[in-house]
Amino acid sequence: MARGDIAISSVAELGAILRAVRKESGLTQRDAAALCNVSLPFLNGLEQGKSTAQIGKVLSVCHRLGIDVRLRPPGETA
Repeated sequence: MARGDIAISSVAELGAILRAVRKESGLTQRDAAALCNVSLPFLNGLEQGKSTAQIGKVLSVCHRLGIDVRLRPPGETA
């Protein structure tokens, strides 16, 4: 996966990115779930684009996998 800023517009896109980063890290879903302190079903649902995931857990998974989450308010540039 190319590094740099990636704009996402759906939960499915976020899930795909998380899955790619996990696989690049050589982690199974079970290993990543343990690392992120979430259940295997939660991580699986997140990677599949389940839209009911709790935002706090989503941010925790991103952080533990080394993904920096940034929001850019309208009108601001990178």
